[in-house]
Amino acid sequence: MTTPTPGNGLDGAVRQLTMLVQALLHQQQTQTNLPSSSAQMLRQARQNLTPGSVAAGLLGGGVPSPGAPTGAWLQQAAMSLVSQVALNQPRRAQTPQGPPAGPTPPTVPPSQPAVTPPYPYMWGAPYGGGGGGYNGPQPGPYPGPIVAPSHQGGGGGGGTGIGSWVKSSLPRVGAMVGGPWGAVAGTAVAAATGIPAEVRSQRDKNAFYQSIEGGSNFDGFAERAHEEAYRWTTFGVLSSDEARKAFKGVTKLGYNSKVEGGEGRQDALDFIYHGKTRRGATVDESLQTLQVASKNALTNFNDLSNALNEVSDSAGKAGVNSQMARAEFTQLMDVANKSGYGSSAVGVAALEQQTKNSYGRSFQDMDVSKRLGVSHAYMASSIAGISVSEYLTSGPTAKGAADQLLDSASVRAALKPGVEAWIKEQISKSGGDVSEETATQIGEELIQKFYPNDAFALAQVVGTLSGNGGLSQDPVKAATWIVQQYNGKGAGATASNMKKQDQKSLEKTSESNRLRTDVKENLRPHASGGRGGVVTGALKGLDKETSGGFLGFGGDPSDAVSAYEKWHKKTGDEDPVVYNLLNKIDGDDKSKVAITTKDGKRVVSLTEAIKNHRNELASGKAVVVEGDKAGKSVAEILGDDKVDPLRDFSKEAKASGKVGESYEEWEKKHTTKDKKGREKLEIGLTAEARRLLTVLDSTGVNGSAATASPPLSPYPSNPSYQE
Repeated sequence: MTTPTPGNGLDGAVRQLTMLVQALLHQQQTQTNLPSSSAQMLRQARQNLTPGSVAAGLLGGGVPSPGAPTGAWLQQAAMSLVSQVALNQPRRAQTPQGPPAGPTPPTVPPSQPAVTPPYPYMWGAPYGGGGGGYNGPQPGPYPGPIVAPSHQGGGGGGGTGIGSWVKSSLPRVGAMVGGPWGAVAGTAVAAATGIPAEVRSQRDKNAFYQSIEGGSNFDGFAERAHEEAYRWTTFGVLSSDEARKAFKGVTKLGYNSKVEGGEGRQDALDFIYHGKTRRGATVDESLQTLQVASKNALTNFNDLSNALNEVSDSAGKAGVNSQMARAEFTQLMDVANKSGYGSSAVGVAALEQQTKNSYGRSFQDMDVSKRLGVSHAYMASSIAGISVSEYLTSGPTAKGAADQLLDSASVRAALKPGVEAWIKEQISKSGGDVSEETATQIGEELIQKFYPNDAFALAQVVGTLSGNGGLSQDPVKAATWIVQQYNGKGAGATASNMKKQDQKSLEKTSESNRLRTDVKENLRPHASGGRGGVVTGALKGLDKETSGGFLGFGGDPSDAVSAYEKWHKKTGDEDPVVYNLLNKIDGDDKSKVAITTKDGKRVVSLTEAIKNHRNELASGKAVVVEGDKAGKSVAEILGDDKVDPLRDFSKEAKASGKVGESYEEWEKKHTTKDKKGREKLEIGLTAEARRLLTVLDSTGVNGSAATASPPLSPYPSNPSYQE
C-alpha cells in the first residue's frame, strides 16, 4: 500500500500537506474528543469529493473511491477539507447514506496486527508504531460519519475548527514537506479552517452573558472584556480559571454590571477574593454562600464576611473543621432567610453556629436548625417578654438573650432538686471554664448519679424545649449540654462575645478614621510631592470644586470646601471622613443631606452640614438626598471602613432644628405619582438609607435603635417604595 509521490511547488506541497491533516487529527485526538466542526468537515469531505471538484483538479483529476483510512483515503479527505474551507467552495447537498462506492476495502482481522503505511515523520504513525502517539483501537473498515460532542469554549463557545494544536502545527509541517511553499500552504490552511468556527465561538462566548443579563451580543462582548480585566487584577491570589469561575459565577447569581442599587458585582467579587485571603475559602465555597445570600436582598456582604471570619475562628479554637463549620453556617443562613429573620439572618446564623462550636467537637453533628424555626421563635419571645417580630428582626444580641432564658427554663424543667447546685460545684472543683472532655465527664456522672433509669426522659425534655433535636436520642450529650450551660457556653454567652467582637471591630475602624487634632497641613500633600510630619492617614489632594467663573475657568471654591477649609485653618484639625467625602461627591453645592436634630430629621445643604453636623457626617449616618450620590448614606458612599462609626454626635443631635426644612416637608415636595397613581419618591433609597431616615437616634452613638422614635413618614408616602 503506497501513497502518491508528492509533486513540486505549491501543488505538491498542498497535496502532501493535506494527506497529513487526517493523520494529525488521529494522533492528537481520539474519535470521542474530536471537535464537532472538524468531524463535520471530514464527513462532508468523504461524501462530496467527486472527480469534477476543485480538489480533484489539484490532484490531477484522479480521485480514488473512499475506503479504509489508508494513505490514499487520507489524501482525499484532506483535499476536500482544503476545497471546502481553505478555498471557500460551497458545500454540495449530501447524498443518501449507503455503502461507499468502489471496491470493498480490506479488513484487518482482530487477531492480526494492523498494517500501516510508513510515516517517516518525527511523531510516528497515526495508529501507533515507533513514534508513539495514538494507542487506541486499531482501525478496520471506515466506520461512517464521526459523531463527536461539541466542546464548550472558555466563555461558552463551541469548538475551534480542526483543533488548536493541529492548526499551530500546520505551518511547521508544511515547511518540512514542501519547503517555503509548504509553509505558505500550511499557514493558509491553518488560518482558513479557524475562521468560521472562531466567529461562531466568539458569538457563543458573548451569548453566555447575553443569555443571563439580556441586551445585545455586543453587550456580551463588553462583559467578556470586564472578565478579562478582573482576571488580571487577581494575580497572585486567584488562578486564571478561578478568576473566570468567580466572574461567571457571580454574574449567574444576578450580581452584574446592570444592577441598580444594593450589592453589585464588585462587592460579590471582593467577597470571593477576601474569602480566599482571609479564610482560605475556595471559589466554589464562596459561590455557594453567595447563592444563599442572594435570596435575601438585605444581606450586607461586609457583615457576611465578618460573620464567616468569626465562625471560622471560633471553629478553630474549638478544634472543629472550619470549612465544615462555614458550610453549616451557610445552611443555617438559608433556614433563617426562609424563617423571616430578614436583615438579621446572617447574625442569627452566626450566633447558632458559634454557639454550637463553643460546645466542642462532639457536637459537630448536632442539628440546630430548629432553633431558627417558627415554634422556637414563639417560645423564646414569649419567655423573654418581647414580640415575635422583635425577636426575629432585632439581631443576634436580642435573640441570644431570649434563647438563653428559654434554655435555662428548659434545664430547670428537666433537672431534679439539688442537681443544679451539684453541677456548679463540679465545675468549681475543676477550676471553672472546664474543657469539653471535663464537661462530658461531669455529664456522664450526672446521669449515673441522678438519672440511672430515666436518662432518655431527660434527653427528650432538653432536646424538645431547647430546639436541639440531636440531643433527644443521646442522654450523655444532653447531659453535657446542660453542664455547658453553667460553663459559660450557651447562646447568651455567645451573643455577648459576638457583641464584644463587633465593638472591637468598630473601635478599630474608628481609630483609623478618627479626628486628627492640631496636625495643620501635615496630612496633606505638599507641592514637592511629600508630606511633613504625620504619615499615618495621609490624604490625597483636596478636590477644590469651584462655583462661578466663565466656561469652567476661574470662580471661587465651592461653599462646602470653603466651610471645611475655614474650620481646618481655625482649629488646625483634619477630619479624614469629611475630607474624603468632599473628594468623593461631585457638585458639592448641589448636594443636600438629611441630619438629626432634636426636632427630627432635617434636610440641609452639604455646607451647613459641614459647619454644624460634621460629626454626624463623619459617623457615616447622614444620608445624601439631593445631588451626586443621592439615596445613600455617607458610609455607603465612602465604604464602612472609611468612616468613624463611634463618632459621638449627641450634641449636634440635640441642636434646635431651625435650619433647612423638615424631612417630611422635603419628602412631600419630592414625591410624585406613577402611572397607576401610586406615590413614589423621586430618588431611590438604599435599605440602609431608609433605615437611617426612619430612625431618630437621640444618643448620637452607633445608631442605637433602642432609643428610636417611630418612622417619620406615614404609609403610603413611604420613601422606601420603589417600583
